[in-house]
Amino acid sequence: MELIPIKYKDVMALLSLSLVGFTASFTGHLISSNLGNYMGSFGSSMTAIGLVIGSLAIAEVLFKTPFGILSDRYGKLKLMLGGLALLAIISMMFPLFKDPAALFTIRFMQGVAIAAFSTTSTAMVADLFTDRKGEAMGTYNSLKGAGYALGPILGGLVTQYFNFFDTFLLCAAASATVLVLCLVAVKESFTPPKKRRSVGLMLKESNRLDYVSCYFIGMSGMLAFYSIISFLPVYGTINGIGAGVTGAILGVQAVVYVLAQYYSGKAADKYGSRLPIMIGSVLLAAGILLIALVPSPLAWGVAVILSGLGISALWVVSNSYLAYAAPAALMGTVMGLSGTFKEVGDGGGPILIGFLGDWIGLKGAFLCILIFLALSFILALTLDNGVGQKSEAKTIEAIKAR
Repeated sequence: MELIPIKYKDVMALLSLSLVGFTASFTGHLISSNLGNYMGSFGSSMTAIGLVIGSLAIAEVLFKTPFGILSDRYGKLKLMLGGLALLAIISMMFPLFKDPAALFTIRFMQGVAIAAFSTTSTAMVADLFTDRKGEAMGTYNSLKGAGYALGPILGGLVTQYFNFFDTFLLCAAASATVLVLCLVAVKESFTPPKKRRSVGLMLKESNRLDYVSCYFIGMSGMLAFYSIISFLPVYGTINGIGAGVTGAILGVQAVVYVLAQYYSGKAADKYGSRLPIMIGSVLLAAGILLIALVPSPLAWGVAVILSGLGISALWVVSNSYLAYAAPAALMGTVMGLSGTFKEVGDGGGPILIGFLGDWIGLKGAFLCILIFLALSFILALTLDNGVGQKSEAKTIEAIKAR
């Protein structure tokens, strides 16, 4: 099917919004990866360290959906810019926050800021194009994924050669830079609704079966992703595989995950959403089986390639489906709910695998992830496979009619 050429201003807007996504993941992981050592240096308990690290995710779970609702009522751009500004301001206040309770507060507030601009930037990407939404979502998530990979690396270097405070300065610099870029490149033509619907009605309309299926599918991918990241090194140690080897293996997964997202989005545009999600579920399940049943570096190298491909398909394609299917008036709410489910997968995956690992062992815990992937495979059948293609066809027909 012929695709409409992308305008230069839309390319710049997409790049700017993708850098907002990058800032969300980069700033979160830049600090979290080094926060434990910093807090340990002045005697914080493991419980305190865990709570402070988790405070950002707690804030995102609590605030992503409310910010999505607010963006549908009052506009997405102002909330996105406000979130970026809040992150810059809060990050500069780090010298005032050095005991565990205060660090919890600053990380929680950073999570509130990230929830605001992460949710709204995703919704604006969905609004930006009439067609090619999968490709756009793939681009956005590729850059966001790069932030997950680069944050811990750069955070470690900054902490080693400068000091921990400089990671907060880097957060402020990143958010301020992207804020200026978005002021220049991103525009929004928002018309306030004549009659505001109740929050209950907006949430009800955002919980159609196909929407809920996408929320669950995206959550399952992230649950698998963070379970592997969190417990592959532990499972490797149990099976005599060194931390350096598992670190390199996880690096391969991160690279595949980042690179595959763009192509997963393009596949969704071309073939619809069902097939990529079903293939992604199978690939991810195969990767989990290899991890659980064949603990060797070579098998795990293959496994993380399969898992990286599968995770990217589940997350990007489920989000691109929502971008096509959700009406503009509910796009922020729908993307907020999707983001909330994602955060549940991010945080809940390691908690679930840790609990199951203590109960039935890590092999059994990894195998339990297959339940989520089987459900994702089945739920893909609830999606309207022609949603993306129908949207493209209508747009092309409208242009030809002119």
